[in-house]
Amino acid sequence: MNYLLRSDRWLVSLYARVRGWRPSGRLVSSLSLLLVLLVGCAGADTTAQQLPPHLLDIYDQRTDSLLQEATQQIQKMTIEEQIGQLIIPIWEPRYDSASRERYLQLIDKIRPGGILFRKGDPYDQYRLTRLLQEHSRIPLLITADAEWGLAMRLQGTIRYPRMKLLADHCTPEEMYTLGQHMAQQCRVMGIHVSFAPVLDVNNNPKNPVIGTRSLGATPDIVISHGLALARGMEDGGVLSVAKHFPGHGNTDQDSHKALPTVSGSLEELERVELAPFRAYIEVGLGGIMVAHLSVPALEPDVTCPSSLSHAVVTELLREQLGFKGLIFTDGLEMRGVQRTEGLPISVAAILAGNDLLLGPLDPLQSYEELLSAYHTGILSEETIRDRCLRILCYKLLLHTGEMVERPIYNKEELYEALHTPELVSFAEQLQNKVSHKK
Repeated sequence: MNYLLRSDRWLVSLYARVRGWRPSGRLVSSLSLLLVLLVGCAGADTTAQQLPPHLLDIYDQRTDSLLQEATQQIQKMTIEEQIGQLIIPIWEPRYDSASRERYLQLIDKIRPGGILFRKGDPYDQYRLTRLLQEHSRIPLLITADAEWGLAMRLQGTIRYPRMKLLADHCTPEEMYTLGQHMAQQCRVMGIHVSFAPVLDVNNNPKNPVIGTRSLGATPDIVISHGLALARGMEDGGVLSVAKHFPGHGNTDQDSHKALPTVSGSLEELERVELAPFRAYIEVGLGGIMVAHLSVPALEPDVTCPSSLSHAVVTELLREQLGFKGLIFTDGLEMRGVQRTEGLPISVAAILAGNDLLLGPLDPLQSYEELLSAYHTGILSEETIRDRCLRILCYKLLLHTGEMVERPIYNKEELYEALHTPELVSFAEQLQNKVSHKK
């Protein structure tokens, strides 16, 4: 059965922004009021009165259509289901029978909020995505680590130049178009969230991990080109996720291997590292990933990664900077976040203020740790509900097109959809522009 047409799906998509079709006033109004309800239901722990506006710009009315059904369904979710929504496992996009069975079993056990796939074959990932979505009662957020396009993870897809080259030689308008094209390819693959742009200011030549992933060595170039890319992605219906908050540029270690230190003063951080993220928030874009960094100016405990710091995630990002969107941890399998004392990493990350736990070493163990923290009173129901409701808001927004049937591609058709003449021509244009100006 086509998962996009399942009659038993309770998270009904509220609009379909596809070529030639606009949402009716009734549906538009329903989402506006639904968002008010979802955020308002979270109680005092909720930090947002509204979501960041960029993905909501097409909505300008409100009625109470679908409101009763949505609230009833949210109330039917068990605490176990709500906790599962906070977890995003990282899986290989394998379509063999053993992998399919293993993934389906984990979905049944923990009801994860989404999936991030590792490197692999596009058609295997496409088929696996469809299978998992059809199986999951609660729609999944499919995410991608695709900073310079799907080719960062999927073989045989369009490869764009690294961000540094693009920022050096392209205009913000071209970056915006690139964002739109990236989003188009993500939507073909069933991807809702892209972990891009990199808003780190690469101002340390000894940095071993950011380098050409960054748009440049000054906040101005990172802001002008990074925000253009993010706007293009979100205008294309894919949530952008700026990373790596509060800024991974001025380090000489890789957080995949250690806990790097960002040693600048608060004034320096405000002027350089935080500037691109502040600009991203001010224009109403929707996702931020928190890095595993030691930042003494922000968190006095130098052994506490920024991703587990309440001072960084809640006090700075949520409260001082006023970010209303989704907060993702960086990958929780990275060595920069590992520790042997204190609360489990999963619990500490939620208490710090993160919404979604990306890639825990053992997703089932993390689920059990969160459930245990709830039963022992460490995690309150209000906190879990706050995180879950924000995630559900974005699922309603990002499952665009589920009220109309999308094409079901065979392998050749999928390749063609990912390599339209317009997409290929623009990619060649960027490659030529970069190579001619070297």
